[in-house]
Parts: sequence; C-alpha cells; structure tokens
Amino acid sequence: MSKIISLDGDWQMIWDTEDTGISNRWYATYPEKTQTVSVPHIWERAFDKLLMAQDCAFYFKRFTIDDEKQVTKRIFLRFEKIATHATIWLNGKLLGDHFGAYTSFVIETQKAIKLGEENILCIRVANMGATNSRIDFGRESKEGANDRYAHPGEMPVGLPWSQYPYGGICGHVDLILGNAAFISDIHVEPDMDQERVSVEAFFNNPRGYQSRLRILMKNPNGDVYEFFKDIKLEKENATQKFLLGIKDWKKDKCVWSPERPNLFAIEMQLEIKGAKGKAPEYTFPVVKTFGFRKFDCLKGDYYINDSIVKLMGVSYNQQWSEGGLWTDQNPALEKDLNAVKAAGFNVIRSCGAPLSSTALDICDKIGLFVFQEFPIHTMRSTAQGLEITKKLINDMVRDQHNHPCIAAWILGSENGTFMLQNGNKLLNAISPIDTCRPAISNFNSIYLDNEANFHKDTGKIIPVSIDRISQYATMRVNPRLNPSAAYTHYLAHMLDKEDEELMVPDTGLGDSHFQDEEEPILNDIENKVLVTLKNNTLFPKRATTIAGPRSIKSQKAIKNEFKSVETFVDDSKLSIWPNFESFNADVYRIALKSKYDQITAFQSNPQISGFFLDQWADNGTDFSGLNDENRKSKGVQNFAREITTPSRVLISELEHVATPQSEVSFQLTLLNNSRLEDVEIEVSLLDAKDKVLNTQKVMPEEPAEKKTLTQLGICTLMAPRATGLYKIKLTLKDCGKEIHSSYEDLIVIEQADVKDAMSKVCFLDNYDESSDVLAALDGSEQIIFTANLSSWPDEILEKIIDVTKNGGKTLLLSDMTTEDIDLLNQSHNFENKIEAHWTTGANEFSLHYLPKDSPLLAVFGGNGVLDHNSASAMPGISLNELAGAKVYARSVTLKDGEIKTGVDLQLVPFGKGQIMFNQFSVIEGLETNALSDALFTAIVNLL
Repeated sequence: MSKIISLDGDWQMIWDTEDTGISNRWYATYPEKTQTVSVPHIWERAFDKLLMAQDCAFYFKRFTIDDEKQVTKRIFLRFEKIATHATIWLNGKLLGDHFGAYTSFVIETQKAIKLGEENILCIRVANMGATNSRIDFGRESKEGANDRYAHPGEMPVGLPWSQYPYGGICGHVDLILGNAAFISDIHVEPDMDQERVSVEAFFNNPRGYQSRLRILMKNPNGDVYEFFKDIKLEKENATQKFLLGIKDWKKDKCVWSPERPNLFAIEMQLEIKGAKGKAPEYTFPVVKTFGFRKFDCLKGDYYINDSIVKLMGVSYNQQWSEGGLWTDQNPALEKDLNAVKAAGFNVIRSCGAPLSSTALDICDKIGLFVFQEFPIHTMRSTAQGLEITKKLINDMVRDQHNHPCIAAWILGSENGTFMLQNGNKLLNAISPIDTCRPAISNFNSIYLDNEANFHKDTGKIIPVSIDRISQYATMRVNPRLNPSAAYTHYLAHMLDKEDEELMVPDTGLGDSHFQDEEEPILNDIENKVLVTLKNNTLFPKRATTIAGPRSIKSQKAIKNEFKSVETFVDDSKLSIWPNFESFNADVYRIALKSKYDQITAFQSNPQISGFFLDQWADNGTDFSGLNDENRKSKGVQNFAREITTPSRVLISELEHVATPQSEVSFQLTLLNNSRLEDVEIEVSLLDAKDKVLNTQKVMPEEPAEKKTLTQLGICTLMAPRATGLYKIKLTLKDCGKEIHSSYEDLIVIEQADVKDAMSKVCFLDNYDESSDVLAALDGSEQIIFTANLSSWPDEILEKIIDVTKNGGKTLLLSDMTTEDIDLLNQSHNFENKIEAHWTTGANEFSLHYLPKDSPLLAVFGGNGVLDHNSASAMPGISLNELAGAKVYARSVTLKDGEIKTGVDLQLVPFGKGQIMFNQFSVIEGLETNALSDALFTAIVNLL
C-alpha cells in the first residue's frame, strides 16, 4: 500500500565553515563530529550564537525501507521548505538541487534508493553568507561559466536574508512510497457563477493505468459528499480535469468573504484493487481547501463578490524576536493573525517574503485578505536571477492559488533594475497559471519619503477583468506629523483631475522636485491607487527582549535607544517631562492622532482605493509597529478599530483653533462599506462638559447604499462667544440608530491684534523691484521680515546685514530652508554655524514644545507640548541652539536611532541688532488663521 513516511526528528548536522564539504565528498564519506539536531531545523531558533561564517551546513539522515513487497519503484522525497539553496544526495548519488526558501519540491529516488538496506540521505544547505554576502550553489555550470556564487541582490531571496541567519531545513521532510499509481497533487478552480469547481488531478502512473477515483468533498457546514469516477490514464504521469457541482448550493452559506469565510475541502484517492470480498484500499489522500469568491480590480477599485470594498490593511512584517515567523514553526502565529482581524483590518500585505501555507490556511479560515508578495527586493537584473525568479513564481502560484484569502500577487517592492527591466515578463508569467487575481509589479511605485524627497518607478497592475495595464497602481507616502487643514485638503483631493486649482502645500510637501513632478504623474494615473503610510515611532513601555543569535546586537541597539530617550527626559535644562512614561504618553497621543488624520484624509479621497498602515509589529529598533516584536499589543486597539471602522463620517480640512463667533468650516465624507441605507449625519458642537450647544443634520443627496464613498460637501458652524475648549461631535445614524461617533477638538482663543503687529514689520517679500526693497529697508519699521533670504541678490543682502548689524534693527527670518542655512554659514558676517534637521516625524517621533518659562505658553493655552491643535504652525525643520540665543520654543526628534534636539524660535544678537530665527509656519496664515495671528503677534511683541 502506498504511504507517506515522515523523516522529521533526529538528524546529524555539521557546519561547512571552511567550504571543504564538497571537495572532501562529505555526501559519500559522512564526516565525524556531527551534532544531533531536530528537523524541522531553523538556524536562528536552534542556536544561541552563530558565527558569521556559518552559512553552509550538511545534514544527514539514515533510514531503512523494510518491506520490499509493498513497495514499487515509485519512491520520492518531498521537502516542504529549505532555506536557501539545497543540494540532495542519496547514498552518495546526486539527486538534484533546489533554490528558494518558500516553495516545496519533490525529488525522485529510483536511481539511488536501496530496499531492505540502510539509506543515507545527505542535504547541503547554503544560505546567504554574512561574511562574503553571497550564496554558494556548490557547483559550476556545465558550460563552464563560473556561476557557483551569486549575490543576494541577484536572487529572489527577499528580506529574510538581511535577518541573517535565516536558514536550515525549515519544513517537514517526507518519504513518499508510491504504489503502482498515486495522486501527486490536485489544483482546484472554483467557479462561483456556475456553482461548481474544476479539479485538475496530477497522477504519478504507468501507461495504460485504469482505476477508480474516490472524491470526498466537505462543505462549510461539515457535510461530506462522496463521488467515484472510473479513470483510464493512457499516458505516463497523466493529468485529468473534472467538473464537480456543489450540492445544496446556497450563496450565503457557500460563498467566501471576510464576513463569512466559508471553506470547502476536497480529498482525492486512487482505489487499489485487493482480494475479492474485501473492502477496497486506497492510496494516501491529497487534500486541498478552497473557497468560492471573486476578487477583481477595475480601474483601481477592488471588488469582492461583485461589490466594491475599501481596503483597510496593515503591512504584516514577519520578523519575530526569536525568529521563526518566516517559517511555519511559530505557535503564536494563529493568535497573531486573529489579532490583526480583531483590530478591524481586512487585508494584510506580506512584507519582503510570502506568507507560509500555514499562515494562508489561517487567513482562509478567519477571512483575512492577503496581498502575497514574492521575495523580490532591490534585485539586480541577471540571467540566472531571472530564470530562478520565474521558476519560483511559477511554483508559488501553482502551490498557493487555491487559497481564497490571496487577493493579489505582488512581485515585490522597492525594486531596482531587475523589476524595471523584467516587470512585464514576470507579470505575464503569472497569468497562464492564475487568471482570477490582480498582479502588481512594484508595490510602492510612487514614493515620498520622510524628508519630502520624491521617487517614482514604473509600478504596474494587471487587473483580471480588463486587458489594460495601469501604471502607478500604488503610492507610498510618509506624511508629516500634525497635518494642517491645507495639508489634509491636499491628501483628500490629490490625484483628482477635476480640481484644477489644487496646490501642493509647501509645508511638509515642499520639495520642489515633487511639486514639479506632481502634474505629470497626475496625467499618467488613469485609475485609483493604493496608498501605504509609514507609522510613527511608538515606544513599548519597556525595552523589548530579543532572543536568538541576533539578540546581542539587537538588544544593545534597543537599550541604547531607550537610554538616549531617558537621558534626554532627565535633562532638566532641555526636557519638560518628569519621566519617560509621561514623555511616551505625549508621543503616542500626537503620533496616533496625526496618523488618524492622515488616514481619514486619504479615505476621504475618491481616487484612493484603500490604505496599508506600515506596520503590524516592531522589528529591532524600528518601533513603528502596533505591537512590540514579541507580538504584545502596545495598547492602541482603539486607534486600530477607529481607522478600520467600515462605516463612519470622515472629517478633513479642519482648523482646530478659532476665534469667538468666527466660521469653522470642514469637509465631510461618508464612508459606507457596510452599505447602510437610511443614513443621517449629525454634527454637534459640545462644550467642555459635553453639553450640546447646537446641532445640524447632513443628508446624502442620493441613496447612500449605492456608493462606498459619498462626498457630503463643506459643513460650517459658528464658534462660541466664549473662549475655551470645545468638541465637534460627528454621529452616523442608520434608521435612527447610532452607528458610529467621533470627536474633534475645537479651541476658541481671543482675537489677536495682528494688524497692529503687522504695522510694525517691514515685509520685504511683498516687493518685486530691488529699488523698492532698498527703500523699504531704510523705512521706520524696526523689524524686517523675509522668508526668502537666499533668493535676494547680493546688493539687497548687504543692505539687510547693514541695517541689522549696524543699524540696530531686528531681522525676522521665517521658515529657514537648507539654501538659507548654507548662505548664512558661508557668510563672514555671521559667526554662528547653523545646523538643522527635519522634524516631520514619519517613521520616528518628533515633539515640538515650549520651555517652562516661555512667554508663548499663553498663546497655546498653557500647553507645553504642541499637538495637532497647533498643526497650522508646526515647523518642518528645526535648527540647533545658537550661541547667546534666547530660546522660546524647542523640538526633540528621534532620527536614525539618535536623539536630536532643536530650536523652533530663538533670538540671537547680531552686532547692534538681532536676528529672530522663526521656524513656525505662520506667515502665510496671517489674517486667515487664528493661531497664526496669535503666534505672530506674540513673536512681534517679543521684539
């Protein structure tokens, strides 16, 4: 009888640190001094310490097949997963090799197997060496080319190679004892419209083989149906297709969706003819699960079962503090994926490497979409790499396309020349195997980094239902902390070709290259795009404990980062926080509210089909996760549930600070993934005691259930007469029942006498002619303002220096740019050296705050930490503290693991005069923004 024998358990292993294993024929001579290990065997999890040279090992397993009579010549070895390159010998004879840590493979043993005797299986496992940064294939090609070694940048290894030492026999090893014929694999293609499933069976058989096929199918209710089919296999190793109808079909109980993840299972066996009068025996079963569902992409909109779905996802980084999330061997995996689902996300992206089959099984069961990413990461284009990548893609798609949770195939992200030169070839390589999923070539094809540097690639998407290839299918943006009303307006309307007057905001998106390229990109994008947003730093309550071989390096880096923050907090001259806990609380409050505003703005944008938040868990000193690296929550479940609420009222373009009796306007949008029908929105103004001061109702102009996103237009309310803290409450109701409520702060401050303050200032930037500027500098105003210092010609610069240094005036420099800083640093008139750093905060943290004695405290209502309520005035760049300066506002930023302190407002002596370095973005908001007016007036009064 055919059967499968597990070869898991005890194996012998020896490191080949000197690269002598092949030349010394270890595969035939079997070296001494091996150690016993247990397979599956993952290097990072099996040892406390690994040397840099330990990138190649030989494994040995002894086994015997006892009963010859029950065994034919059909004997195979099946390997679930070996990282990264495996060479297989049996009894000293080479059977073959395999590259790729994510796919299973089967090797025939006929020419080497011994029946009734001891067999010795030898596997050489080569990983990316941290010392020489190469993969050792252990051979040269038949043509004589020296292709024994390959750099990881030429191979589809994905991110795990950078997490060295990911390697080993990471999955199960089985010995398949086949009868005269058996089923080696089955592929299933469900057809929801026809209520049937197409099954392709792959047989391992001799020619002219006849038998009966037993088919068992289990429906989501657990009912099992049995079918029999007589088959005749004319060709050796034949394939046959079968169409099977579904009994008792009911759409709500048979169709797979995130809300109802209904799963079917199919099992196939071949009948073995036995003695008369006895029950038939069968070969070992082959089982596949599947689900009936449609996932489509039309013009950038994603559809599940013919209904549009807004994707609300998280990048599921698979690193774990002890290693192993790259593998199946993780007992916390199901708990972790259930936590993703419970947080409200409906899709995850496998980052840098594909999810394992075990993880996909869990996602099938709980109803969680997966954007399955192939392990292609910043590869160089080589012929060897291209061929290996094609085979890996082919193997993965064939092996995993039965999983209903897989919504799209992602060839890779952050790709180099390999994707640019071969993207279409790889995209087209998927289509013949899987015709029911979109494929995206480059996940982050448009990229704006934390410092407004702009990049673009030819990211493309091949949707299922149309032939057209769409460029720029996705976009990655690191929006600044505390987005202002103008900034959220841009996020909510970018890519909208009908809004011809949309301007790229200077604050946070001020890179001129991006501004120059924005319009051409807009013209290239014809469909909707997915957006990825990098989260901000969220420190765990205490330093994460890292185990495994990378623990020494990672643990030290984590502790150093925590120590640097604690050292800053304890510095009484700089810090205003009593302890790390209070500091971290402000980091969380501001980071989460900022990210909420960014996501809300993107969700309001009809050109955005969904978002991915980057990322689910920390990795080393990247504290951008919603959980720490041990997968323990940081307590941000409410934030996650809020951004993933399927139906809610979205607010953008709100200025949080107003003056008494002024108009407060904002944009309202209805997100209606739940397809609510009888919808009503209440907008209420509450005082500090939650007393309702006034309420207005907003109704969609057309039935709400027809759209997932409905623009409700501008809503305007009147600010109260009295100053103080208020709240705007947004309530979504369906059939009179409250579905969801959210709140936004509104601070009412006294009207500043900004006109009087402006009358004391000479605004040089208002003049076009040089003669007018020179005349203005001789005017009576004692304060000179410019936000364009580096753009002035030498004649005017000399005059500015003269009236300040020698004439005793005050030069007010606003929003210093890198060009302005270079100009001052190169000037012999200015003795201080200015340094600067970005404080936008994406992927790090950045807090702007006031010293305890700052006269600006009154402007911000006594609050020392400036949060989203101060977004309209928040700097993008902070300067170092200059010698002899009076400091009125500071910043602290974590950048590249280093604490950087900066100054946002400081007054520096300059000859007989003085220079005020003001990094607050207030000038453009004068007479239109209450906080800008108040802050500008306060600054002028300081002078």
